[in-house]
Amino acid sequence: MKGLLPADNPFLVLGSTRKEEERDILEILFEVRRRLPETIMGLFPRHIHRIGHWKKVLKHGGITFIPRSEMTAPVGGGVVILWDTFGELSTAYERSTAVFIGGSLAPLGGQNFLEALASGVIPIIGPSWYDFAWVGREIVDRGLVRVVSGWREAADALVDRLQNPSPRDVVRQRAQNYIKNRRGGTACACRQIERLLEEHV
Repeated sequence: MKGLLPADNPFLVLGSTRKEEERDILEILFEVRRRLPETIMGLFPRHIHRIGHWKKVLKHGGITFIPRSEMTAPVGGGVVILWDTFGELSTAYERSTAVFIGGSLAPLGGQNFLEALASGVIPIIGPSWYDFAWVGREIVDRGLVRVVSGWREAADALVDRLQNPSPRDVVRQRAQNYIKNRRGGTACACRQIERLLEEHV
C-alpha cells in the first residue's frame, strides 16, 4: 500500500461491511464524497463475494472506484478503493484519517473495533455491537469509540473526524491505559474458583 495513497488526502476506511447494511454504507459514501470530495475511501466488504455486487453499485452510482488488486499508482481524491485482497485492513487502519466499522448498522452484533483503536483512530460504529459488549460501555463513555444511530449520524461523525482527526499517539495512549486497567480478570476469576473449591472440598 506504500506510495499508493497521497499524503495530502484524507483517507476513510469502511471496514468489515456486511450485506445487510450495504444501502446505508452507500449513503455514507455519497454523503462523504459530496461534502469532502478530496477524500479517498477504502471499502472493505466483510465477505469477498460481495465485491461483484459493489462493483455494479458503485458504477451505477457514478462513483469512481478501483479494485485494490488493480492499483499500480496513487489514486486521486474522491476515489473508492474496493478492497478485493486479503490481509491489509490493519495496514489501512494505520494509514486512515477516519474509520467506520461495519456489521453495526444492521442488527448483526458488530465487528472488531479494537484493532482500529489500537492503530490510533477512534472508530465510529452503528448501534449494534452486542458481540463486543464485553469490552464495556465505559469505552464509549470515555470517547474511545463513537456509537451512532444510523447512516446520517455516521456520515456527520466521519466528516468531522476527517476534518478534525485526533492525534494518533494520544488515542493510542488512551486506549493502552484503558486496556491496562482492565487486565487480570481471568486470573482473578480463577483465584475465586480455587477459593470456592477449597471451601467445599
